[in-house]
Amino acid sequence: MTSRTERLADLLRTILFAQRAAGEEWIRQSGLTRSQSFTLAYLDENRDRGVIARELAEMSGTTPASVTSLLQGLEERGYITRESSPTDSRAKLIRITPEGTQVVTGFDDVMTAAQERIFAVLDDADQDALIALLQPLADSVVEAGDAPPPSATELNRRRR
Repeated sequence: MTSRTERLADLLRTILFAQRAAGEEWIRQSGLTRSQSFTLAYLDENRDRGVIARELAEMSGTTPASVTSLLQGLEERGYITRESSPTDSRAKLIRITPEGTQVVTGFDDVMTAAQERIFAVLDDADQDALIALLQPLADSVVEAGDAPPPSATELNRRRR
């Protein structure tokens, strides 16, 4: 017999796999790699300050050489620019371009549509009840350090 916690985990995993499938399909159609997509999203979130390559390497757990190659591909497509830092002439600030932002917005639109499709089987009251049930779980894993807090971008999406 399956325990209640196993059943809950299975249900959550099924929903997350459906979301992931939508994201994977978008990535496949975009011609980007997962790393490139993730990097563009990170640059979009941090567009106000610019990011250096070392930060991208640390954030993604890759080598500086891998990041350099990844950035070259994004720059060739016109999705990012690299400019000298005003405070450190050795550093290059990486910024997302309007074209790169459009790519991120396209991904966000696909993911929003997938989420709406997944949760459409629940009416508004049931969705509110599910939120009320899941929020303390999400808060507890964030507080325990087992998951990152929602990004500023995610919090803005929730307010829409």
